[in-house]
Amino acid sequence: MIWLIASLLLTGLVWYFFRTTRALPVLMFHKIDPKRQDSLTVSLPQFEQHLHWLKTHNYQTITLAELLTSVEQNRALPARSILITFDDAYVNNLLYALPVLERFSMKAVLFVPTAFVGLCNQWDGCTDPLLTADQLKQLMPTFEFGLHSHQHLNYKTLTVNEIRADLTQNLAAFETLQIPYVRAFAYPYGGRPNDPAIKRAMQELMQQSGIRLAFRIGNRLNRFPVGNRFELQRLDIRGTDSLGRFIRKVRIGKLI
Repeated sequence: MIWLIASLLLTGLVWYFFRTTRALPVLMFHKIDPKRQDSLTVSLPQFEQHLHWLKTHNYQTITLAELLTSVEQNRALPARSILITFDDAYVNNLLYALPVLERFSMKAVLFVPTAFVGLCNQWDGCTDPLLTADQLKQLMPTFEFGLHSHQHLNYKTLTVNEIRADLTQNLAAFETLQIPYVRAFAYPYGGRPNDPAIKRAMQELMQQSGIRLAFRIGNRLNRFPVGNRFELQRLDIRGTDSLGRFIRKVRIGKLI
């Protein structure tokens, strides 16, 4: 009986290890600041600590192209793959995140709300400046760019026609800015329509617009094969998280 219990425990541990190391964590950051930290702002020392831990534990950053190939071929990525993403295109991403990513030889994705390029985060009281088109280009090739709506609107509250209009502007703005981008979308606030019919129409619209992937929040790891490429989940990384909490998020996803 003891042997049977030990065997079952070992099998469970092996299954759990395989399940978590073969799943993809997608990290969601916003701001990096040398001193400040809050729910949307990770301090520079914290960010350095995060990447150092990932590096010493053999995590490898992937690109959106690598993720797309994996999704379309219904195959898992190599163990300990990770995708690092940033939302909103704050100037501090260039000043502080980029040098740390370069030091650790890691890649990242920046999701851009294109109406506010070179302005400020008007949806949050204009507390922080946002990158200009020239500054965005300085992030390459460490960063690649994706869509984050045009007006930083919460798609949860919009009609299909409103989503269509905003998405069309988001795509057109990238062409006007002449910045290379990947047709991957991150929902502002993680919001998607509650009404199943509207959500389905939105996803069809995205597909027709050439968008290949879309990210919510969800705070869970992404397992393969992916059930819905327009519902990929990200882990909300906060400045209020301890290193231990960050590690648990990366390893197992949503915390109870």
